Amino acid sequence: MSNLTLLKPFKIASSSSIRKEIISNAGITCEFVSSNVDEEKIKKDSSNLSFSDISLKLASAKALEVSKKNKDFYILGVDQICQFRDEILNKPGNEENCKKTLKKLSGNTHYQNCGMAISFNNEIIWTSCDIAKLTMKDLSESDIEKYVKKDKPFKCCGSYKYELNGKNLFSKIEGSIYTIQGLDIDGLLIYLRQNKFI
Repeated sequence: MSNLTLLKPFKIASSSSIRKEIISNAGITCEFVSSNVDEEKIKKDSSNLSFSDISLKLASAKALEVSKKNKDFYILGVDQICQFRDEILNKPGNEENCKKTLKKLSGNTHYQNCGMAISFNNEIIWTSCDIAKLTMKDLSESDIEKYVKKDKPFKCCGSYKYELNGKNLFSKIEGSIYTIQGLDIDGLLIYLRQNKFI
């Protein structure tokens, strides 16, 4: 894809390597800045909200936190909520938790909610949430063991790296592969074009 020149000052409140890759593959060059938001506290305080609204609340919090130190910059915050039934599946952190999550998802359907928010000078000016629906194959313990050793998805909501071998775990996908990976690039590009960022 050809490079897209940003016409307004723009940063992304994320340190995610896959989000950097998605943005880069879209032809956009911009700075990524880590946010220091207490995600677990926000989730705990938002138990009355829908899963998509929680993803938007987290994305907004990240955008606003980075906006404080970046006057006159447009800041994109992004967050992904992996939803299984009435539960949020957080990043597993280790091999054992990965296996537990995949065992839970095996043969079942879950959702990835990708929330995005843009702030400008401490004010949220745009939000969007895209949802993907995924149905996982029936996985044996051996399938799970082999997969976890292969991809080591310890920092991934849902315990799989869709962009690597994770895509082979599913029998049915409805929605954008980018939403599954954690950044709805199609929705973002529409906003950037409509508002003359590119």
